[in-house]
Amino acid sequence: MKNESNMQVTFSKRRANLFKKASELCTLCGAEIAIVVFSQGKANKVYSFGHPLVELLVDTFLGRDLPPPNDDDRHNNLIRAHRNTGQRGFNKEVMDMQESREGESTREIPT
Repeated sequence: MKNESNMQVTFSKRRANLFKKASELCTLCGAEIAIVVFSQGKANKVYSFGHPLVELLVDTFLGRDLPPPNDDDRHNNLIRAHRNTGQRGFNKEVMDMQESREGESTREIPT
């Protein structure tokens, strides 16, 4: 896209939709997801979405700082499920706020 403003709006909408779909996937399937998106606008910002946390999933993927194995895996799974439930609600709230904010910023003001 040649118009910088249009490119940024398109990026924001697609990023919000990507994060929303990732959140839905986490909620419906219990998936653990990490997404990192780099903006190519003037600001060169980095956006991330992670369930339960981006840092935890990246460290797990790279094999760093893994917690020691525990014999009580069932107990750990219950704790993990409880934490995930709260995180899903938080992710949904964030996505709803982003959609609302982007909807407000794309509305045209009547003249």
